[in-house]
Amino acid sequence: MKTYEFRAETVEDAVRNARKQLDAYEDEIEVKIIEKGSKGFLGIFGSKESVIEVSLLEKHSQRKLQEFLNGILKNFDSEFFSEAALIGRTYRIKIEGEEISRLIGKHGKTVAALQHILSIYANRMSPIKVNVTVDVGDYRHERKRLVEEIAHRTAKIAISKKSKIVMEPMFAFERRLVHEVISQYHDLKSYSVGFEPYRKVVVEYSEKRNGNSRNRQNANNRRHYENVRQSADR
Repeated sequence: MKTYEFRAETVEDAVRNARKQLDAYEDEIEVKIIEKGSKGFLGIFGSKESVIEVSLLEKHSQRKLQEFLNGILKNFDSEFFSEAALIGRTYRIKIEGEEISRLIGKHGKTVAALQHILSIYANRMSPIKVNVTVDVGDYRHERKRLVEEIAHRTAKIAISKKSKIVMEPMFAFERRLVHEVISQYHDLKSYSVGFEPYRKVVVEYSEKRNGNSRNRQNANNRRHYENVRQSADR
């Protein structure tokens, strides 16, 4: 966790200053006292400031992300309920409400933009790289099924034409789904190109991979015949 140093006449004053400047609740910070401080002789001579180190807990960034999201959702005329939870290094955000399709947008472009904005905000707060996933209604579940279908269709076209196909821009989780599907095809390879939020998956017919597969099969055959010959010699 990133730490911040605060100084004041007393530890209590330093903690109050920390909470105010960091916009944090009492249970959202961890305080380590470096120097308790002292008033010195007659409250003047030899006095020392109190020094503390403050670390922000995960619940602080989670609350701030939730508040930031609520501020965005207020710009819509519909009522939405949102919930943010940090699991590992990923903020998982669930949004429900009426007219939920307005948040999804055509081909998921609105929810993609929302996820991108939230990801930037979350990473500005975090000292380490974090991920953000936004699920609007059952969009992610339905999108998962659709992306897998598209990946299989793309794979079959690439094999039949022995060609390379560049797919449309996708979320990171969608690209992972495509890579998982393509890995099931021995004749294909896949990789991502471009920058967020326009990063795309390329599905490519691979002669080299075919050659490697044939070489492995030939090697297996040779080992099999050698084992049979040795058994016969014995």
